[in-house]
Amino acid sequence: MKTEKSAIMVEQFHYDLLLEPKEPVTDINVSLNEVEATGDQADEIMAAGHAFQFVVDFHVVLDQFEITGRITRIIQFLDYFDAAEQLPTDVIQKLARPLVEYIETITYRVTEITLDQGIQLSFEPASDDSEDQ
Repeated sequence: MKTEKSAIMVEQFHYDLLLEPKEPVTDINVSLNEVEATGDQADEIMAAGHAFQFVVDFHVVLDQFEITGRITRIIQFLDYFDAAEQLPTDVIQKLARPLVEYIETITYRVTEITLDQGIQLSFEPASDDSEDQ
């Protein structure tokens, strides 16, 4: 499936150093929102295929810190005109993976500064039984 991808946008990233332990949390949610092009070439752009904003909202709590935020990217699927729900799960996971890697990278860099040692997160997709997309 051919795609055109925008740059990845870090819309929100919040880090808190924890002075007291909290219950661990790993909550990564991927959602897709259909978007429309605007401007002079909007009709031409949309004639090429549907576009979706991939949104990754996250909340992670570990022993020493808590992070929350949102990372997004717009992806146009060339010659694809169905709804987001019709996209195969493996395609969604593959295209969302770079956004999740941003969470891992930013967290490593921030903890490298705040904790004097980078914490490497490693998120894996949920099993096919999951209802989340």
